[in-house]
Amino acid sequence: PDVIGKYAPDAIIGKVGTGAAVAVAAPAAAGGKAAPLLEGKTRNWEKSEKNRKQRMDGEGKIGGWFGALAYMVLGFLKEILFTIVPQKNLVLTNDRVGLTRSAMFMFIFMIIHAVGNLHVFLGPDDFNG
Repeated sequence: PDVIGKYAPDAIIGKVGTGAAVAVAAPAAAGGKAAPLLEGKTRNWEKSEKNRKQRMDGEGKIGGWFGALAYMVLGFLKEILFTIVPQKNLVLTNDRVGLTRSAMFMFIFMIIHAVGNLHVFLGPDDFNG
């Protein structure tokens, strides 16, 4: 409670909805602190909305569920390639220590998790701990 008085001295503390209604002041017409910041600076979003509607209504060059599947696979492949290819530190050597270490880790990982999945066959008492 002492922190609120220190950092937010104008804060109103109490139950929500128990206070009296507060009138909102209208912004000043000649500028100043309460004037709107974007007076007269509006943007026409008509072209953007038209393009978005056209994109959302269409199905691309390949339509239907097959197109959706094709675009999903292409998206996955693109992300995988962009993850691997542009790396500047990719060096091909004959040193396979990292590959062997990764393979051993994956093998042990799979064995541990496969044994963990066998709890299903031991019944609900064992499975629930």
